[in-house]
Amino acid sequence: MALHPEGMFTGGPLAHLVGLAAGGPDPLEWEVPRLKRVLRLNHWDAAWREAPQTLASQLDYLSTAFSEEFFATCPEPARRTWRAAAGAKSLPVFMTELAMLLRLADREGDARYEDVPLAAWEVRARFPLLLSLDDWAYDGEFSSYEESLKAFVEAEHPFCSYELIPRLTQALEARTLCADSPAFAASFRVLAPTATPETLDVLVRTTFTHLTEHHG
Repeated sequence: MALHPEGMFTGGPLAHLVGLAAGGPDPLEWEVPRLKRVLRLNHWDAAWREAPQTLASQLDYLSTAFSEEFFATCPEPARRTWRAAAGAKSLPVFMTELAMLLRLADREGDARYEDVPLAAWEVRARFPLLLSLDDWAYDGEFSSYEESLKAFVEAEHPFCSYELIPRLTQALEARTLCADSPAFAASFRVLAPTATPETLDVLVRTTFTHLTEHHG
């Protein structure tokens, strides 16, 4: 089996964070806390099942084991991204400083949305199943989102739980955050316009009813 150790530079949460550092509109002091809010060991998407301390340890290793010879085996786009993120610093120094930011974010807990606004990439990572809720609701076949959702659930049953449960979990989290944080609610309305509070309420109610009646 072929080995691909260069994957540490090309994929996963660290590569995503470095990409934001290289070309994102916001500073790392915002992007690192956002990543902290995304990472969950029970995240429905395996790509985000990491802990900040684990990522910081990976950066510690990369900084101490770094060699230009090995780095040269990485794809050119990845090398450009890491060097752009590091700027005038050497890559090992940049990795060490990024590890420190991750540890600080982990120590401080989740950042308030009033202090670090919700970002579009964060919504895509945390609430991907809420980004196009009315795609099949208003094409002429159904008169409301609720009708279309019921039809979707019935069509997918009995294997509907594979999508219903992650969608329900995301809806409950988003609905709770909208109620708890006006800053989150304002950003979420812009970034996920179809996931209105009313639509999320319909999703939660319809899904709970189906799961209780058919999977309880």
